[in-house]
Amino acid sequence: MKFRMIPKLAGALGLVAAVAACSNDPYYNNPFAASYDVIFGGAGEPTPVTQEQIVQTLTSTDLPTVFLNIPERQSQTLLVRIEQNNGYDTYANAGRQAVIMRNGVIVGTRGFGGDLMSTDAGGVRDLVRGSRTGQATYIQRFLTAEDVTRTVTYRCGVEPDKPVDVSMGLVQGTAREVIAACESADGTPFVNYFVVDGNGDILASRQWLGEELGYVSMHRLRR
Repeated sequence: MKFRMIPKLAGALGLVAAVAACSNDPYYNNPFAASYDVIFGGAGEPTPVTQEQIVQTLTSTDLPTVFLNIPERQSQTLLVRIEQNNGYDTYANAGRQAVIMRNGVIVGTRGFGGDLMSTDAGGVRDLVRGSRTGQATYIQRFLTAEDVTRTVTYRCGVEPDKPVDVSMGLVQGTAREVIAACESADGTPFVNYFVVDGNGDILASRQWLGEELGYVSMHRLRR
């Protein structure tokens, strides 16, 4: 199965492949905040991303940047890396929405509502990054409206698929799609898709983040 980019964004992401980045610090307490206020209109729900917003973001910072699409919420946003801590990368927007990733796998979200609080994904992540066939346990944790942690344990089968060409923002090259099909007695079954390059870097994905957020697509625009 071939990984497909979101059609409306394919042209936009391709247009910025040659954009030269300017060096800036993260947006907190510095002029980068101004550019995000322009892009997103300050705090609140992001609007659908345009090619102009992608270009503006990539020329406003040299920090790693990702595009996020949440079909369940009819929401798209651009996120810039604001923190690195013990192998975890936090990406956020001006609306204080954030995703936490480890080696490109989304392991938590904040500020979206119905957030994924934490994940144990080491076995699946290793298989995906190595483009290897195998099985592993995958655990997701969610905080309910009653402030109770709900834990769902999945058993996942991972299998590499066809090679794909990648051209997303400033990220280009050849990669391979890897599929992870997961089932649980306590949760909704799902199939995650990852695009992995030869170094084991996850360049794009479609991941299940729970019943509230559903499937969420991530595209790296700058590493």
